[in-house]
Amino acid sequence: MWWISYRGEGKAGVDNIGVFEDDGTPRAKHPLLLDPSPKAHALHIPRGFALVGDDLYIANAWRRDSHVARYRRRGDNFHYAGIVVATKHVAAMVHPFDVDLGDDGRLYVSCQDTNTVIAVLPKVRRPAAVAIHLRKKFPNGNFLPGTLVASAQGRLPEVGNRVPRDVPQPQGLGVVLDVLAAVEGRLSDAVRGIVVHRQHLYVADEAGDTVKVFEVGSGRLVARIKGKRIKKPVHLTVHGDTLYIGAAGTGSILAYDIPKDTPFGKLKARVVIDGRLTAPSGFAIGPDGDLYVAERLTQRVRRFSREGKKKGTFIDGLPDMPEFLVHVPDKGVKGAPSLRSMTRSGSGSATKRSTRKR
Repeated sequence: MWWISYRGEGKAGVDNIGVFEDDGTPRAKHPLLLDPSPKAHALHIPRGFALVGDDLYIANAWRRDSHVARYRRRGDNFHYAGIVVATKHVAAMVHPFDVDLGDDGRLYVSCQDTNTVIAVLPKVRRPAAVAIHLRKKFPNGNFLPGTLVASAQGRLPEVGNRVPRDVPQPQGLGVVLDVLAAVEGRLSDAVRGIVVHRQHLYVADEAGDTVKVFEVGSGRLVARIKGKRIKKPVHLTVHGDTLYIGAAGTGSILAYDIPKDTPFGKLKARVVIDGRLTAPSGFAIGPDGDLYVAERLTQRVRRFSREGKKKGTFIDGLPDMPEFLVHVPDKGVKGAPSLRSMTRSGSGSATKRSTRKR
């Protein structure tokens, strides 16, 4: 079964997650995963999501209502169970893009408009402590509560009056301001996809044309994954012990085999699909071992072999622009393992993301 989160910005404005059978046909009963109950806090511009047991966490990217919501499994659908964290709880969370849960129980969120990755304690709706490495390296520095990974440029339009300290690259994340940033508070390039794997946090540094690897416990940068085709990385997915990277700037997918020991230094990814994608977004490894890639502008999902050979269009004519794509084992929604457990163990199919992709 395939889950596709829609951007909610197309003509149809589908602020939900579409459900498709393994063969790519829409699920006949309950084609949308999230129950649109009037009692639910409405989603607007949903982004990354992570399934943990019976709980689905999803990022809502609308700047005026930035939050992460929790949905609870009920039969074949998920029903709204409340807001886990919002800007009023953690000031750094403005325009969240991706979300993952670590084995430590903390919720990790990449926040585009503050260009940070924050750690949150979901049960109490509070930010975790600022990263140990940042506190040691910059003892007098000001950081937004919950900051695990900081921005190379702290003074950004949406950070408010409490301006964070600049953290020089490579430890800090690169950022490019939009030409209208002064008016609309937007950034052109900022932090994007994240995934936690083996006590390390992998972060797509869109402006830095690299994927950075941080220690989850300390926030210290330990490695950088680069390559000629890694331009504007956006989406990340771990399948087994392989990290897949979607590079929007080159229309490519790359892969990096994660070692059993700690990744360290400057690392290089290999090319899987070289420049043949139109605005690629989410992607996942399917039950047949093939690579499935969603394209925003064409509103379709394409199929490739694991070596990058074209196998045609898998799903066409999506009702809205796709953002995240994951595969869930065909046991039906009920009883399926969490996306995180599939990704970490390498069994089943990877997500993001979310499952993260994950």
